[in-house]
Amino acid sequence: MRHLLVILALLSALAALAAAEEEPELALSNMRVGTQADGFGGERPVVSGDIHNYGSQAYANINILVEAYDAGGELIGEGFGFLVDACGTALLDYALPPEGLQAFSAPFELFEDGEAASVEVRLKADALDYKPEPLARSPEARLIARAEAVQLQWLDEETLLYGVGCAGAVFTELEWWRYSLPDHALSLTEHPAAGHINAGMIERSGAAMITQSGDQNPDLFYGSQMTFPPKARRIVYQNDLHTILSAEPDGSFKRLIHDGLHKHSLRGFIWAGKPGVFLAYYFGAYGEPVHYFSGDVEGRMLMGRLEELEPSLTVPGPAADGLSAVVGWRIDDREGYYQRYAYGSRELLFEADLPGNNYPAPIVARDGERRLIYVIRDVEGVPSLQCFDRGTQELRTLTSLPLRLTRESRAWSALSPDGRVLALAANGTDGGVWRVDVAGGCG
Repeated sequence: MRHLLVILALLSALAALAAAEEEPELALSNMRVGTQADGFGGERPVVSGDIHNYGSQAYANINILVEAYDAGGELIGEGFGFLVDACGTALLDYALPPEGLQAFSAPFELFEDGEAASVEVRLKADALDYKPEPLARSPEARLIARAEAVQLQWLDEETLLYGVGCAGAVFTELEWWRYSLPDHALSLTEHPAAGHINAGMIERSGAAMITQSGDQNPDLFYGSQMTFPPKARRIVYQNDLHTILSAEPDGSFKRLIHDGLHKHSLRGFIWAGKPGVFLAYYFGAYGEPVHYFSGDVEGRMLMGRLEELEPSLTVPGPAADGLSAVVGWRIDDREGYYQRYAYGSRELLFEADLPGNNYPAPIVARDGERRLIYVIRDVEGVPSLQCFDRGTQELRTLTSLPLRLTRESRAWSALSPDGRVLALAANGTDGGVWRVDVAGGCG
């Protein structure tokens, strides 16, 4: 295996690629110098950017070595970094494939007084004869973009918004893109609710307040997972105790929805078909059971408190009214999807090998008088979209899907308002956004 070395000079915190005799197979772009928390209440400088593999081989063991120099050329700082995902987590075992693009982060320390006049970044990697397993062929799934997409929102039957960034980040921290179905146009945009977010709104909502003292901590807002419903006025979010509240768009007139959730990790909200109805779901790591409850923006809980609902093996999908949800259970050796109703009753829909909690929730939909349930799971080892017709009790596989999920990555889906197109998103190194035409429903 051979080693690559690329030197980048950052002068006065501006990235400028040093001239090279030959075009490197690994190229660095979008270079910038900033700061990040050091874990001790302070900050340290960091070089970040992207690495693009223009070669014909994959590269593994990618290490980024940093050296900082003062104006006199004396070494005053060092550091190193790795490829990272959208949350900044190091990808230590990842091989960057040909034509692959991945972010990196390389923090460094200054061990001498003074400011760095230049920073050199040495990038080392091992070339591999590596060919990744191809994604499943999916004639019905059309790629919209390659990105770590973590949120989906339909504005109308023809317009999709998707947010790129770290799963669990508040929506204002994501990069939002607008996709038009008729002409496949894609454009960078601002989330339509972004204008509501300001210091006064955050303070009124209590999303950044330390409950015990009443002090404000702006960082708490970024963990609030504040969300604006697509078809209702009031917002939903969690506070520092993980209590779920709703409020007016300006943060006023708060209403308590569910408390006592400090032991659980909120993973997201799913908006149901009826305006203002949602399902909140919680889990820790991959493979753990999923806790959940449903409610609405007026402050009502619809199926009961979280501790009263048996956890699901999959992320649950709410019915339109939030009074039931499609969950994944194994009961008396019968594994599959069940309808869990309020007040404790349940119904087996169909038996199936269940996916993990990193797969999208089932989608409960209607096509005229027909009641349909879309599920995404592995069928004979291939991620697939299936449709279950409640009337005929028929389960039909519609198409394979180009997903390659790991223990660290997740996927989400959302059905267009007219029920004709399913949007699919995934994060991780194989992340992306796809559209799947489902106009025929279950056939």
